[in-house]
Amino acid sequence: MTGADSFAEPFNVDQACVIIPTYNNAATLGRVIEDVAQFTRNIIVVNDGSTDNTIDIVGGFAFVKLISYGQNVGKGWALRKGFACAIEAGYQYAVSIDSDGQHFASDLPVFLNKISHTYP
Repeated sequence: MTGADSFAEPFNVDQACVIIPTYNNAATLGRVIEDVAQFTRNIIVVNDGSTDNTIDIVGGFAFVKLISYGQNVGKGWALRKGFACAIEAGYQYAVSIDSDGQHFASDLPVFLNKISHTYP
């Protein structure tokens, strides 16, 4: 088992995912997804009507679930869509991380530890 696999296990056990709402953050989105993927591949990206190459970037990560719509409606709507998708997929917990890099994926273990004490 690799280091990333040992991090991913608690996300699977606790049925948790990460939601990344995005709007025209192509410059940082790929790195944010890469950072989150070090902890879990349970990732939902909500493209809130971006006009940049967001869809192409997300397409480079086959494990990411993409929700995309054409017109920008706002972060609140994007989060609602992301949480609805998470519920539909059977997740019990979801953590939101912004796509501009202001949140750190390295903080994800802290959130998981609040759910359960199975995190390494």
